[in-house]
Amino acid sequence: MTPQDSLGERAASGEPSTMTRRRWLQGALALTAAGLTGSLTLKALADDSSSAPIDTFMTLSQSLTEKSALDRDVGTRLFAALQKSTPELAQQLPKLAGALAAGSADAAQQALALKIMEAWYLGTVDDVVITYEQALMFGVVSDTLIIRSYCPNKPGFWAAKPVERQA
Repeated sequence: MTPQDSLGERAASGEPSTMTRRRWLQGALALTAAGLTGSLTLKALADDSSSAPIDTFMTLSQSLTEKSALDRDVGTRLFAALQKSTPELAQQLPKLAGALAAGSADAAQQALALKIMEAWYLGTVDDVVITYEQALMFGVVSDTLIIRSYCPNKPGFWAAKPVERQA
């Protein structure tokens, strides 16, 4: 059985499924709870007009990236850079949070959400580097790759055959 086999092929072959009713129910409840928690956070954010813009930005960023431990200093720099290209950003954030909580974001709000996520993952805003080492894109491959910021070896090291990692 290969990973490409679908559940339908497995069922047709008569092999037992590893998915039990209990496991399915646990997964469904976990997904529902995670979705409700995020929606409640965004709804509260949309309803709270007294929150500082940077706090709104950080909470919204945590919801968009699904990362609870975002660096506030990086967030402050990203927020300042985003405000240069989107001067009304502070007023748009609560509206964006409300739209995301309701699942009814229009095209402009979706573009703003994407711009915020791009800023966090790429570390850039409008082709200006805000952060390099703390960009979230490196977290995805951190178990295999190091962040290249300088040459890690002698000149021409890349020409030698790489050493295999032992499992």
